[in-house]
Amino acid sequence: MISLFIAAIFKVALPFIFIIALIDALTMTRTKRARVMRRSGSTYKSIGERLAVSPTTARRYALA
Repeated sequence: MISLFIAAIFKVALPFIFIIALIDALTMTRTKRARVMRRSGSTYKSIGERLAVSPTTARRYALA
C-alpha cells in the first residue's frame, strides 16, 4: 500500500511540480532574474551582460 502511494507521488506530483517550476523560470521578470543571479554570487557587471543592460541598471533590478 505504501509503495503504491510512493509510486503515485512520483508519477503525478513530481511532474506537476516540474511543470510549475519550468513555467516560473520561463516567465521570470528581469528584476527577479537579476535578484536570483545576485543571490547566486554574480556581479552586477555579469548580470548586466546577461540581461543586456548596464551594470547600474542591473544593480537597480537586483535591489528592487
